Amino acid sequence: MRIIYPKHPLNSQEADEPYHEEFSILKSSGVDCSLFDFDTLDFDEFRPRPGIEDGESVLYRGWMLNPERYKKLVGFILRKGATPVTSAEDYLACHHLPGWYEQCIEFTAESRFFPHDANLRSCIETLGWDDYFVKDFVKSNSTERGSIASSAAEVLEIIELIEQYRGEVEGGIALRRVEQYIDSTETRHFVFNGKAYSPDGNVPGIVLDIARRVDAPFYSVDIIQREDGQHRLVEVGDGQVSDKKSWPIAAFAKMLIDNA
Repeated sequence: MRIIYPKHPLNSQEADEPYHEEFSILKSSGVDCSLFDFDTLDFDEFRPRPGIEDGESVLYRGWMLNPERYKKLVGFILRKGATPVTSAEDYLACHHLPGWYEQCIEFTAESRFFPHDANLRSCIETLGWDDYFVKDFVKSNSTERGSIASSAAEVLEIIELIEQYRGEVEGGIALRRVEQYIDSTETRHFVFNGKAYSPDGNVPGIVLDIARRVDAPFYSVDIIQREDGQHRLVEVGDGQVSDKKSWPIAAFAKMLIDNA
């Protein structure tokens, strides 16, 4: 397996800053790694160095891509005679909340999904929840306003902020019923080729259950404890574009090496 990373804008021999240490460890461990100019994807250019060889499988590790840009990357990889580890369909199944929700419905907050142009005010009145966690299919609102609303007007306000500061609403609107979590208990886990991984080697049972239900090559699983003590699923994400969070770099690199 070859792993491709976005190169540093000022040093073509190094991976971009967030991936620098990971790239260096994997390369020194004998994993085939390549760098490419991330910005040229929009100009239909893809020239990874070293080049991708015919018949290789290719894993991307880098910045988040919307579905259209990821499909473009997959197309570039296929035209070089290689196979992406994560297909465009698998990427969307983990990157967008509706892609994994039904498989994990018993482990996560109740959610409803709407097109961006839906009449949300009437939809919200029908739901009648006390509070709503508002996001698009990928991310929540990152401004100081936060993402929790208690009325239709507040939901619309948050959606406007998402569009204003992120430039788009990706996929559609997700409204999630608010549960009471203990924020300090959130942990990130990964599933690679069906095997669940934890930063400390202790994989919670809920992560093992999710690994049996979500059929994708590489994805992240964020778990948190609810105030009643029950573990809950915050979200699933495509592993290629997921930050390692609190993982020690050695443990994260070993996971990648073991699956290379």
